[in-house]
Amino acid sequence: MEWNFWKDSSKDTTMMVNRHKHLSGCDGNSREFRSWSNLPVDVFNIIGRQLDFIKRVCKNSRKIQAVGPLYEILQVPRLMEHSWGFDGNVYSLCSFHLPIENQSHVTYNKIEGKELNDAVICASKFDWLLLQKSTLSFFYNPYTKTIIKLPDLDINFNRSTFSSVPTSTDCVCFAIQSSKNSSKMWLSTCQPGDRKWSTTVKFAGPKRAVEDVVYSNGTFYCVFTGGALGAFCVVHRYWSMLMDVNLVPGILSDTRAHMVESNGQLWLVYRSSSMCFRVFNFDWSEKTWDETYTLGCQAFFLGCTSFSVSAEGEIAGFAERIYYHCDTYSSYYSLKTKQSHQCTFYPWVTERGPERVWIQPP
Repeated sequence: MEWNFWKDSSKDTTMMVNRHKHLSGCDGNSREFRSWSNLPVDVFNIIGRQLDFIKRVCKNSRKIQAVGPLYEILQVPRLMEHSWGFDGNVYSLCSFHLPIENQSHVTYNKIEGKELNDAVICASKFDWLLLQKSTLSFFYNPYTKTIIKLPDLDINFNRSTFSSVPTSTDCVCFAIQSSKNSSKMWLSTCQPGDRKWSTTVKFAGPKRAVEDVVYSNGTFYCVFTGGALGAFCVVHRYWSMLMDVNLVPGILSDTRAHMVESNGQLWLVYRSSSMCFRVFNFDWSEKTWDETYTLGCQAFFLGCTSFSVSAEGEIAGFAERIYYHCDTYSSYYSLKTKQSHQCTFYPWVTERGPERVWIQPP
């Protein structure tokens, strides 16, 4: 039996309360126990609230062998609100909105170094953030409160990202600057622990603004206005243009492209003013962007860094959806219905205009 949940209307949600299936046997008392993660979200929430209540009022609550924070079972991105403050020390205020109704968590992290205040989030991958303020760059993990400082960056970049977890030895940071007003383009890379970014490399660019950057198998791929695609090989420090003409038809020049990497495949996503989305998949043999109308068993989360999530099993309801930020709330576009819907399981109220990013669980 497959549970179908993550619906956005209480009228459509199936309330399943019987968690045991009696099987025929010699004594007639055999039972089959299923995973907690198979529960519909509604039942999940009810149990979670009851467990919280028991833990507050029961003196022997330590003896309760509960499942822990229920949301940790569901490995989907969290919606994070981030802002800076100062009360003698710089502090980072992070609010994690979990994909379960009315569940959120706020952390108040004091940070040494006043120079970090007001840094903006440039990339979000795994459970780490890459932040930038003027020439200052650093990694920040809001779950562990860990900061890894990087050398000062000497270019005014358009986009930046990183390849892997900053604590790994193969992590590479990448920054690119390009403009529609110049055929010159600058690239810089560094690794955590380096004393400086690599010597800035200048290439002949497509004379277009870079709109998004992703990393895949040793290469940083950069998409420019109109779908032009370039690639920078880290090992050989070699730049090449895979596509240098506008091959994405019908796209407005003021519509930013989001690029997603998934299992070696490159995807391009455009949003129109009517909140509709067009999706393209890169054909490596023909070197073209081919429009597609399905994501398969995955969901896309668009932001400063866009990424895909496998949507199978317990989170199959996420499949064929594109999640994005819109004004003070978050929404998703369904490739099945061809419509956008406001998320009810990612509730959001923005009061102070903080940054919002999708961040993967630790």
